Amino acid sequence: MHLFVLFSLLLGNVYADNKTTLFDFRFWTSPERTRIVIDIEPNVRFSINGQKNQVVLKIKNAKLLNRTYKKLFYQDQRIRKTRIKRDKNTLIFTFKTAKNYHIKSYTLKPNNRYRHHRLVVDLMDKKPATIKPRTKSNKQAIKQPSKVKNITKIILIDAGHGGEDSGAVGYRHSKEKHITLKIAKKLAKEINRTRGMKAILTRRGDYYVGLTKRIRIAQASHASLFISIHADSVKRTGARGASVYTLSERGGSTKFARDLEKSQNTVDQFGIIKEALIKEDQYLNKILWGFSRKDRDIQSQKLGFKILKYMSRIGHLHKKTPQKANFVVLKTPLIPSVLVETAFISNPEEEKRLNNSKEQDKIANAIYQGILDYYK
Repeated sequence: MHLFVLFSLLLGNVYADNKTTLFDFRFWTSPERTRIVIDIEPNVRFSINGQKNQVVLKIKNAKLLNRTYKKLFYQDQRIRKTRIKRDKNTLIFTFKTAKNYHIKSYTLKPNNRYRHHRLVVDLMDKKPATIKPRTKSNKQAIKQPSKVKNITKIILIDAGHGGEDSGAVGYRHSKEKHITLKIAKKLAKEINRTRGMKAILTRRGDYYVGLTKRIRIAQASHASLFISIHADSVKRTGARGASVYTLSERGGSTKFARDLEKSQNTVDQFGIIKEALIKEDQYLNKILWGFSRKDRDIQSQKLGFKILKYMSRIGHLHKKTPQKANFVVLKTPLIPSVLVETAFISNPEEEKRLNNSKEQDKIANAIYQGILDYYK
């Protein structure tokens, strides 16, 4: 009886038309932040503030759904416990935290992927720090990657998408973000077993890393190669095969490539602040124009051909030569960079293959063999 009364208190009247419905809660943990995404109705009234080792979120005139309530009690290295209570018409969420964090919140409108408005709350570490700030001295270090004397070849492996950005969704509802991470980890394992090579992953879990930040990770790591792993998707379920893309500042060489650019470069729809256009990043633009890109482009093409050579031995190729597209994530100054579309997740047979661990091993090994061949 007591449990029923408590539940009624928290959920309120789910049939009350004048209340703001909280449709869903999602949590994402990354090395630098914990992100809370709440699906809401428009014009939600909320307040948020940080107190000692806790964050208090108040949403006025709100109601919870049964399925929403069950998702509230998330724990990670930042959120220790979640409490909820109702004060008249206001729902109060208290997140007990490990320490104090920077709090950032904003709302996002619906789009073709998300039908609800969203309230996004970020709990960010006060001393983030795998990437150094853009100081003058750091710029100088980035401008001279070729002069870094290190006999170990650093291979930056980028698992596409992550967190709110699920990437393409397969015929059987597989998510690209999970597949790319599994293949990336398998590739990293092979590289790290190789003398004179070291793999660095842009992400190690299910969280989103900004496109331009992926570039900065490569720069800060003094990477000698940048490989971004993805899985294609189109409306036609019969499309199949792997392909490799290199950077074209002018845009995609085919309509298919141009359509792919739009899907890969647009990130604001996933609960992230808009960063789709690299032109908005003056810092990276300056570097790009300061370097000779010709050699990078030649080397990227060479790497692309090598990877396709070995991908052709384990499956069908969608394109037999490297294609060109204006992917933000490939704009890594002076670093040969390729984006590998491993297969079509929209094809039921290829989706099945992409979810098979042994097939993932084969894909990772094919990319690995292409890397070794490139360095011969």
